[in-house]
Amino acid sequence: MIGLVDTKGAAALAASVLMLGVAGAGWCSEPLNDSGFSDAAGITHSSKGVSAPAAAVDAKGAVYMAWVEEEKDHNVLYVASTADGKAFSAPVPVNAASDEPAGIHASPTLATGSKGELYVAWTTPREGGPFTAELKFSRSHDGGKTFSPAVKVSDAPLPASAGFESMAVGPDGSVYLAWLDGREKTTAGSATYFAASRDGGKSFSPNVKIDGNACPCCRTALAVAPDGTVYAAWRKVYPNDVREMVAASSRDGGKTFSAPVIVGNDKWVIAGCPHRGAGLGVDSAGKLHITWYSEGGGKPAIYYAMSNDRGATFTKEEIAVTPGFFPDHPALAVAGEKVYLAWEEVTPVFGNIMFKAVSGATRRLSDGVRKSSSPVVVTNANGAVAAAWSKDEMRNTRSLLRVIR
Repeated sequence: MIGLVDTKGAAALAASVLMLGVAGAGWCSEPLNDSGFSDAAGITHSSKGVSAPAAAVDAKGAVYMAWVEEEKDHNVLYVASTADGKAFSAPVPVNAASDEPAGIHASPTLATGSKGELYVAWTTPREGGPFTAELKFSRSHDGGKTFSPAVKVSDAPLPASAGFESMAVGPDGSVYLAWLDGREKTTAGSATYFAASRDGGKSFSPNVKIDGNACPCCRTALAVAPDGTVYAAWRKVYPNDVREMVAASSRDGGKTFSAPVIVGNDKWVIAGCPHRGAGLGVDSAGKLHITWYSEGGGKPAIYYAMSNDRGATFTKEEIAVTPGFFPDHPALAVAGEKVYLAWEEVTPVFGNIMFKAVSGATRRLSDGVRKSSSPVVVTNANGAVAAAWSKDEMRNTRSLLRVIR
């Protein structure tokens, strides 16, 4: 979903249509057909009522996907892929009927533990007011054959909103979640909250407020450094509707966080939430990497930044995109010291998924003429890389996957 875009963004998209001319004009990237990349394969859903996929890859290279599917009921569904990404297990429901996900507007959050554990989080609606919801969490210790009854992560008294969550697992096995929370909305707007589990997801700590004045629909991002430092990123609202991507860190396992630091200083003024979060990762040398979308430079653009001082200062560079296409929804993953980016390039007709290693060539992951959207890229410490995204078919939706070995 592109979400709310100000008039500058709408004008830029219209201009991109004029620049495109005939289909494919100005195309400058190469199809991704290296022998190191698997062909695209995935799940064909029975309807179009499907969220974008979440993905994770474990230490052995097994790849997992999860999504929200809307039929008679809403369900979080999970599948495992073979090592080559070409075959998938039968979908397994994660939630009980009492913990249905809020809907297909947001994908669930998926992560793996060092011993093969699978962790899934999602938002469940509750009665009490508009957008009232709780953040739920479930785990599997048998490779996704079964999932535990969901536990509640958010501890706000109802009615309050909770959603746009992110998850990361620390070197010691701690499970961390961040999300946007509306428990103070009547007085201070949305805030960024955090909780930790030290027992593999059986229970979570009392919630910690990282910061207030969060953009209410831009998804949070979490990452953990090799030394255990926890980083969180989100879009913060400053006076006069200036919205900046910010990052904060915790060196005590999430008990306290530093003040947020502005990453790009974009000065994007928009009176509405862009519905675009950040991608975040930490490499083996402890450098923090982040990607995000902004129109603060006067045009739609995606950016990449790096910090080698634990998030105190950041570099900034704009990612080059195909002429005539609108860049959107960037994602980031780190394996060792390698940093990978994926993003969406769209027009009213086309929607392509792009991929590159930082300082490397840009390649196209998707193929065909149907629109592809909402990429996610994931890695493990052994260098396995996987990218997943949604593809809009004529009568249904597909969740697609490509694996790099």
